Amino acid sequence: MIRLATPDDASALLTLQQRLDRQTNFMLLEPDERDPHIDLLERRLEAQAGHRSFDLVAYRDAEFEESRSVLAGWLSVEVLPWRRAAHVGYIVLGVDAVHSGRGFGGALLEAGRREAARRGLRRLELTVRVDNLRALELYERHGYQIEGRRRSALLCGSVHVDEYFMAQLLT
Repeated sequence: MIRLATPDDASALLTLQQRLDRQTNFMLLEPDERDPHIDLLERRLEAQAGHRSFDLVAYRDAEFEESRSVLAGWLSVEVLPWRRAAHVGYIVLGVDAVHSGRGFGGALLEAGRREAARRGLRRLELTVRVDNLRALELYERHGYQIEGRRRSALLCGSVHVDEYFMAQLLT
């Protein structure tokens, strides 16, 4: 089940984000960098009502019936507040390793594309590490194209890592 996140999802979403930060080096934040204050996330989700930015959450159906506390994945689309950029959404996607390979990433991307188009967005963009081949393949399969390479964009430990800048235009 995929749906728009609400402030009631803040606790489960923060837990998922913290879990993702520990599970993989492919997320931007390291485990100790995410703000642990749930009220900030609640306010961000509440502020999305009537705005172009949004978050989607994914539950396994069985888990949703049992508890709203366990998320399988999440997609965030952030839109800048300025008119010249208000048609562009920047995507962050994360799927819990336990649920990886079960279609949640693709389903979140498709639901995000539909919701972005419904909100009047014309472009979705993201960055992905060049060594994250699984995510790169997923994004390409869902219509994202590489538009450039950001050299030494990240410092992972003592290693500089390049990122691809990817986007898709919405019709």
